[in-house]
Amino acid sequence: MTYRSLGVLAVMLALAGCGGGSGGDEAAGGGSPEQGPALSRVASEAELKSSLEAGLTTPQGATELALAPVVDSPAGGFTGTYVQQQSVDEFDAVRYDGQHLFVAPRRFMTCCFVLDGLQPAAATAGERAIRILATDPGRASAGEVGRIALAEDVSVQGLYIDAGRLIALTGQAYYGGYGGFWGEVAIWAPERLGVRIYDVGNPAAARETFAATLDGVFVDSRRIGDTVYVLSRHTPNLPTLELPVRDDAQARRNRAALQDVSLQEMLPAIEIDGVRQPLVVATDCYLAGDGGAGYPVITTITAIPIDRPREFRSTCYNAESYGAFVSADAIYLTQFIAASAAAPSGTRIHKFSLDGVAIDYRGSAEIEGQVWQGGQADFRISEHQGRLRVFSSVLGRDRSDSVDHLLYVLEEAGDGRQLRVVGRLPNVRRPQEIGKPDEALYGVRFVGDRAYAVTYLRIDPLYVFDLADPADPRLIGEMTASGFSDFLHPVTDDLLLGLGAADNGGVKVELFDVSDPALPASRGSQVLGGAGSYSEARYDRHAFAYLADVGGVDRFAIPASLAGIDEFAAAPAEGLYLFEIHDKAAPSAARLVSRGVMAAPASAPPAARNRAFIHDDAVFHVRDETVWSASWDDPGELNGPF
Repeated sequence: MTYRSLGVLAVMLALAGCGGGSGGDEAAGGGSPEQGPALSRVASEAELKSSLEAGLTTPQGATELALAPVVDSPAGGFTGTYVQQQSVDEFDAVRYDGQHLFVAPRRFMTCCFVLDGLQPAAATAGERAIRILATDPGRASAGEVGRIALAEDVSVQGLYIDAGRLIALTGQAYYGGYGGFWGEVAIWAPERLGVRIYDVGNPAAARETFAATLDGVFVDSRRIGDTVYVLSRHTPNLPTLELPVRDDAQARRNRAALQDVSLQEMLPAIEIDGVRQPLVVATDCYLAGDGGAGYPVITTITAIPIDRPREFRSTCYNAESYGAFVSADAIYLTQFIAASAAAPSGTRIHKFSLDGVAIDYRGSAEIEGQVWQGGQADFRISEHQGRLRVFSSVLGRDRSDSVDHLLYVLEEAGDGRQLRVVGRLPNVRRPQEIGKPDEALYGVRFVGDRAYAVTYLRIDPLYVFDLADPADPRLIGEMTASGFSDFLHPVTDDLLLGLGAADNGGVKVELFDVSDPALPASRGSQVLGGAGSYSEARYDRHAFAYLADVGGVDRFAIPASLAGIDEFAAAPAEGLYLFEIHDKAAPSAARLVSRGVMAAPASAPPAARNRAFIHDDAVFHVRDETVWSASWDDPGELNGPF
């Protein structure tokens, strides 16, 4: 396949217009989406082949994307990987099961844009392996007990750990953080992703029990119970095709090249034990409502039972996916729809129910604005009692206000093809805008029947929404503070923890009392450093560790690299900062308490990846591939490196 150089990633800072269907109860903001977004099940192999051929022979314009600047209660007294949705596990490169740390090597960007003749990304120098370390929380210590060697061309996307089994998701290349880059043709490059399962019951002699390689580029993954779900994208890898198609001459050449190509050659395959077989069955797939014209991309959801991985099931559809939210029994895939002469910009959402390996399409909708484009802005999406709640942002619609934020509540329409908008803000009955003029949307968190949102331009308004009546969502309270929060964590039903930036540029943690949702209030804050300070946990929830109810006190840890700290000359510039929340049972008396910092030695290079795990009174700080530990009560006395 021939790929053309893309140059610099195009980013559009303004979206024109507003999208999505309305109708229904306009005053309450409800209504039904247009019929176009719905998917239809493929009736025959010929129908799917025709659709894919259309996508590979239709000239396409460049896609330009706008970029906007309840964790599981840990069992046994230790923290695992922080997740967005209770009972839905998230993959990460560092895992902890209460006895062992599993540390995968970092991934590196070795190819920024795809050129003709792309080769798999080169591996980093030295031995590449997943390290296994046994922990001793009583002594706040750890030691390596095993390694799982990796091939030189394998990059670990992330890991799951389940009942003595380690599941590794791997790839041959790394394209950087998930987000706007995925809208470019670079991800159509020939690529294969891997799923490997290891028996780590004896960490010193870990052994591989399953290995599969899938055609396509890794997009995202979640684990629910004993099933791992992998989301991938694939474009037919045929040497005579020219992609992307930019003019009629290229389209004609591609049509000629496809004359003698079978459907199986166009669909992704999976290789298990050296045997290749189809990853998807045509009649288990779906077509976009517009027939798929212009979409040379196949999005595939693959369900892999950990106990019986060879009994996987997959479904696919012929359109792109820029984001995914997974609840305990469904996956919602989002796709940004650029404005055209016929329709304004918006976000298309497809829902599939999940039940073990059964994946069933439930319906689609199209809403105004953009939902998310990478990072942990996926907190903008949540499901509660079968209804989807979504924040979206519309840019460039009004010169006096550069951005409008919208809140939607959607549910299945009952016809198996549509998601119906049952509530929306603002609306005719409740016209107040979300945020002040020109304020961007930062931290968002849905908790039960409430939603919290932080917007920011010069001050930090925290908004509280009541979603108890899905047909009539209401803004019920707000407060302002300096700085802003990127990340919100529910401490209790009445307390919310915010992590973000202070007005001086430092890292800020703040405790909010939301026991009276009409009058939220701050119960104190802590600021680390000044201008130029940074915490990875602001942008990656897996860098945040939270352990509830340790003798009536909650503990949490965040990594931070501090700058502009002349007034804090005694504080280390980089480390893991420890905090406690006291008196959470009485929200008006709740307070933040700083417990110090685990600071790496001055000789240690700056860390590109930080993870923390709290186990009883021990803290383990994983800096890149190296582990340090300390007692919670004496974080300045480090053990390591391990």
